Amino acid sequence: MGNQWFFILFIIIVITVYSFLNYYFIRKKRKSITLEALPKILLRLLLFTLFLAPIATFALSRYGSSFFSVITTFIGFSWLAFLFLFLMIHGAIDILFFIIEKFGVTLSRNIAKLIFITTMVISISILIYGRFEAQQLKLERIEIKTDKLPSNIDQLKIVQLSDVHFSSLLGVADADKLLQIINKEAPDLILSTGDLLDAGIKEPKAVIEVLKKMQAPLGKYAITGNHEYITGIETSVQFIENAGFTLLRDEVIPLKNILNLIGVEDSSANQFANVKIIPESKLFSLINPNKFTILMKHQPRVDPESIPYFDLQLSGHTHAGQIFPFTLLVKLVFPYICGLYDLTSGKKLYVSRGTGTWGPPFRFLAPPELTFITIKK
Repeated sequence: MGNQWFFILFIIIVITVYSFLNYYFIRKKRKSITLEALPKILLRLLLFTLFLAPIATFALSRYGSSFFSVITTFIGFSWLAFLFLFLMIHGAIDILFFIIEKFGVTLSRNIAKLIFITTMVISISILIYGRFEAQQLKLERIEIKTDKLPSNIDQLKIVQLSDVHFSSLLGVADADKLLQIINKEAPDLILSTGDLLDAGIKEPKAVIEVLKKMQAPLGKYAITGNHEYITGIETSVQFIENAGFTLLRDEVIPLKNILNLIGVEDSSANQFANVKIIPESKLFSLINPNKFTILMKHQPRVDPESIPYFDLQLSGHTHAGQIFPFTLLVKLVFPYICGLYDLTSGKKLYVSRGTGTWGPPFRFLAPPELTFITIKK
């Protein structure tokens, strides 16, 4: 029952925020632009349709992917991204003029109209570029030195996927692109640090067949993210395992006496499902401390008590904000927002910006990435 109330509260908050974004845009439009009767009616119909698009997206995602759901998803999330950018830009200008008006300067209707139109142009321009950036996958490469590798192994090459979000907008073509890059790089180990899929995935069986072809000598391992639970944990587990990944849910795997691999459940497990999370401390008691230890943890939160026991924590979740300036808000919640961080005692944390997109199919100043990690002596 507690999980149901949490989900209801989550939906109420989302609808409230979304309604406010629409209200803010309409209010600014009314203050700056006056239309004749017919254009006003047509605009109201358009805005009402756009308002319903994200809601329709959520409803249709429960029934798989279709041409109509793809269209509503793209339009709905594009509108949502536009409203967010409009609020951020126009809101900053509102604050500026609020300060100016304290000195007796009044904002005329012509200036209000200019600001409204300029804000719209800037927001749309960011989205056009953001669609381009979202498709420019960056290959990030990092090296980590250690003295814990076996004597017969000089280095290990690991690829980290994170937050791919296969959905109605990301499907077979995107999976095939990842396959070509990964197989060309020939990693020793493939790791997925959560949010591999969303609800309403397009051609799931075809995507699974492509993912099956990703191969690595030490195997393919995955953990849950919050979207595995939002999508439905049973559906998600089936998808991940059918794609050839071994799903680690608060489990420890000694990989051929080479390294320790620990995969923990996402912290949202006890919010969206009746899943009891095992404390990290209990998992660390099962490892060989003389072996290099990788902790796979979807959300980039570092438990100070865990630091002595792992060598590298791999996380994702943040998308580096995905669309600036949302990055600034995300950083308030997750100080470790993206990139490589030095923790105490030589331990490391790497946070991926994410391989795909969630919601709006755009990125701005936060390009998607595929991460190649070389562990060497």
